[in-house]
Amino acid sequence: MILKSSQIKLLLKFAGIALAIVLVIFIAAPGYGEEALTGEAAGLAASLNESLLLTFVGIFLIGLALNLTPCVYPMLAITVSIFGQQSESRSGLVFLRALSYVLGISTMYSILGLFAALTGGLFGSILQSPVVLLLVSLLFFVLSLSMFGFYELQMPSSLLSRLGGQRSASLFGTWLSGLFVGIFAAPCVGPPVIGLLTLVGHRGEPLFGFLVFFVLSLGLGFPYLILGTFTGLLQKLPRSGAWMNWVKKLLGTVLVAVGCFYLSLAAEPSLTFILIPLTMSLGGIYLGFVDKTQTSSYLFTWFKRLTGAALIVGSALFYQAGHVPSINWDKYTGQPIESGPAAIYFSASWCIPCLELDRMTFTERTAIEAMGQLKRFKVDLSNYDSPESKAVREKYRIVGVPTIVFLDKNGQEVRQERVVGFVSAEELINRIDRVKTAGDAGNETVALIYAPEAAEEEPSEASLVADTTSIVPGSSFNLGVFFKMREGWHVYWLNPGDSGTEPQISWRLPESFSVGKPEWPAPQRFDKPPFATFGHEGELLLAHEVSVPANLEPGTVVKIGADIEWLVCDEICISQSASVEIELPVAQTASPSSADPLFANAKYLLPETSPDWKFSAIYDNRSAKLIIEPPASVSLQNADALTFFPAQQGVFRHGSIKTSIDEGTIRVDMQRTGLPPDERLRGVIVLNEVISDQPRSIIVDTEWHKK
Repeated sequence: MILKSSQIKLLLKFAGIALAIVLVIFIAAPGYGEEALTGEAAGLAASLNESLLLTFVGIFLIGLALNLTPCVYPMLAITVSIFGQQSESRSGLVFLRALSYVLGISTMYSILGLFAALTGGLFGSILQSPVVLLLVSLLFFVLSLSMFGFYELQMPSSLLSRLGGQRSASLFGTWLSGLFVGIFAAPCVGPPVIGLLTLVGHRGEPLFGFLVFFVLSLGLGFPYLILGTFTGLLQKLPRSGAWMNWVKKLLGTVLVAVGCFYLSLAAEPSLTFILIPLTMSLGGIYLGFVDKTQTSSYLFTWFKRLTGAALIVGSALFYQAGHVPSINWDKYTGQPIESGPAAIYFSASWCIPCLELDRMTFTERTAIEAMGQLKRFKVDLSNYDSPESKAVREKYRIVGVPTIVFLDKNGQEVRQERVVGFVSAEELINRIDRVKTAGDAGNETVALIYAPEAAEEEPSEASLVADTTSIVPGSSFNLGVFFKMREGWHVYWLNPGDSGTEPQISWRLPESFSVGKPEWPAPQRFDKPPFATFGHEGELLLAHEVSVPANLEPGTVVKIGADIEWLVCDEICISQSASVEIELPVAQTASPSSADPLFANAKYLLPETSPDWKFSAIYDNRSAKLIIEPPASVSLQNADALTFFPAQQGVFRHGSIKTSIDEGTIRVDMQRTGLPPDERLRGVIVLNEVISDQPRSIIVDTEWHKK
């Protein structure tokens, strides 16, 4: 069969629509999914920034596909009517007029996108409300009804005739005609435009909003550019007919899918990967095999079937992407496990190795099958020192998380197979194989009640040190909590990052004594993508200024104590605690103690305020930026020369912090979790290279500005 040129063009347009349908779902849905609205660690899809070119190609195709709806299709005749009255014979000027006409259409839509971006704070903030999300979902469902023929969005015929009767004697007049066409066509393309308005409002970036609608309008106006230059093409275009109603139903299916997305956010985000695939599959069945739209084109009939099949296959892939299988665990309630084999998994929300196990090992098909042969229980030790956690930790002698305890057929632990820390799927399977045969004759097991073993060396220790050998009445001195860690272990900074908790200190002070806040040295960054944590390794001295009352008697002795709880981590995380004391005599004069060098080193590591460094900060509902202007004498060659540590907990996804340098200005981009920031952005920047006359670390304290 030999295809005519009009049929080839029609086929290409339908192919564009099919691609646009897929892109609409990926553009409208993931842009502001679980990540921004619920603060969970996993987003529904990758950021638009990672495939910006593909995004704009998809938006262009959406604009192109809008020309195939019955409401927009008459605009082609209006365009030909406008340009058909012009007597210009030079092809270059005719093309320039056509371009001015398309730019008029683009102007209207670009302003619309810019407005949405500038008011993005309003769009984004209200979309965090479940009630508003339900209303947005309802709006998309109502708009989809127009695509299925329940009602019609159509421009009045009087306006159509007026637009078609305009004469444009100048480029400005031609641009004005395009502007009017864009204004009056807006109601006809309302449903897809509202979806993009929501996307742009979420991001809140004016340039992005402008570009999205500029590209959309270029797609919408591309046929007008061709028609304005070659008006004779109108005779070669496919005739309006019943096939265009099928196109409307296809776009209506997309709107239902987007409505399901917002409905899922309002009710339960995990429903996204159920409702959208269900919509796509039902739409594919209806559009491809049930719909009774009649046309004389045999090619169109086959295209309907292929599109329906593509939607069904796409729904299956979408469903699979949202349902990565993993090991299912039953909640451990403290009940005795008298028979096995069984596994008890001890984890915590602040434990990065636990997250690695959950996302890497426990999603492997072979590990799931092997673990399926055991009883499986999970213990959440996030509240590590609660009475319930202490009871189960003492019962199974858990020193840190993650830990997996295996029980044999008799309900006793197979001690040699205990997992502490991260383990690969292959190693986990080997341990499970050995556990299944444990408890038989000749196999060694260890009962849960067993003799105490020799205490293992603790990964860290804490003590109290002072910078003086005695205290003077009415004065002050420095008292520090000194942490010393084994190699490879670290404790956490005041903002732990994506996991962990900072040390907690409860002071026991004599009457009339007071103690200040801890002075935190600049931290280090520990990355385990996609996570990042901030802490200190080796040694950490948290210095506190202590005020001494004036009524102390020289010759007496003062005792100061502290109860300390802290988390120390390497491949596992261990919660430690200590109750420590220090005794200091009261004297008329004081002299430095042997710990004075520790305080001097800690003071050197403290971040400093530097007026030569200028900071500004902006944020929206999705992201935040810190703009740094270093002194003229400082020239940083690459982004690795500086690291920013935000001080507020839970506001940013610390693994996403990226630093870039452009013509001397440093920009730190951060993704937000959804929690509100403080009134000011506070933190520390650390220079990773020594720069003359510059401190090693600098305090950041600047006011937020909302986009």
